[in-house]
Amino acid sequence: MTSLPSSSTVLHDAFSPNEDCDGNLTLADCQALLARYGSQSSAYFTLQQDTPRFGARSIGFIAYRVVRIPGFRFNIVFANPVCDPKARSWLLGRFLKQVPGRHLFVGIDAAVSRDLAALGFRINEFGTEFSIDLTEFSLAGKHKKQLRHAANLHKRSPVTVQEQAWDEVDAYQVATISSQWRSTKAVGTRELSLLTRPPVMSEEWGVRKFYGYLDGKLAGYVFFDPYFRDGRVAGYTANILRQDLERAPTGLLDYIILQAMERFREEGVNEVSLGIAPLYNIEAMSHDRPMIRRVAQFLYNRGNRLYAFRALGYHKSRYRAREAKWYIATDSSSVLGIAWSILQGTGVLSLSTQWASDTALRL
Repeated sequence: MTSLPSSSTVLHDAFSPNEDCDGNLTLADCQALLARYGSQSSAYFTLQQDTPRFGARSIGFIAYRVVRIPGFRFNIVFANPVCDPKARSWLLGRFLKQVPGRHLFVGIDAAVSRDLAALGFRINEFGTEFSIDLTEFSLAGKHKKQLRHAANLHKRSPVTVQEQAWDEVDAYQVATISSQWRSTKAVGTRELSLLTRPPVMSEEWGVRKFYGYLDGKLAGYVFFDPYFRDGRVAGYTANILRQDLERAPTGLLDYIILQAMERFREEGVNEVSLGIAPLYNIEAMSHDRPMIRRVAQFLYNRGNRLYAFRALGYHKSRYRAREAKWYIATDSSSVLGIAWSILQGTGVLSLSTQWASDTALRL
């Protein structure tokens, strides 16, 4: 049975800012705070459109999504608070007091989980983030045979990779590939959100976009979101990966990622995150909620018609990257309400009462 990693960090209950919190931060305010405090690999996800943000310009903010189910409002916080760690406990306390409804935190790291445990929340494992140290990464070893094959794609196919600004690409081709890719997924035409960030078909602050071409025609692309440390880019998260399913050669997306990694390494950027594999390798924790753990394990093993949990975990694990557990923090809300809210909030499924009942019976 695992437990949260130990830390010498203490809660700063005495933190007392001069500015009170509200929901009036501008996008420019949030970008400035992100560049200063957005060290989590999913920090950029907090800039998603139609996302309320609670905080203050001099402190930081918490991004969340409101999901309503019959009789309840859930505020789903889907990343770490973007703030000075010394202010985090105070900011979480203000958020819990001032924002009405039930509160649910997903995709948070160990430090935030410890703060929430001290505030009365129960902590469960939620998945694993995979990150790569570019100063040590290589393609050597028997476990990276598939990646070596992908790295040599240019020797087998007339492929090239270019990093381009939005006005340099054919927007119609980009959108067509995206629509085609979505049509093969269980979610159909819906874009997922919260635990990922839907693609933005325009130029974006800080985002790096790499495009793969086959015989000069667009065949796939990968969009990388930045994360920060001490006011500088610390790394990039491979967030959007899409390809032409009819034309793209096998290994194209890995080839694009490997080419981008080499570019980042040349620039002195030392990290690339492959993001979280939700529900991957869920284990028991001290004082967790066993039913939440069982639901997570059930969805990972039996819920792949809703979302490719297992395929995603397998693909990320092939890079032999560093693995870090991410967590979910829950109040006393029912397990069914929590599962319903997460699946609705992410866009995986608009759950019906019948589906929820059937699932509950199997547990």
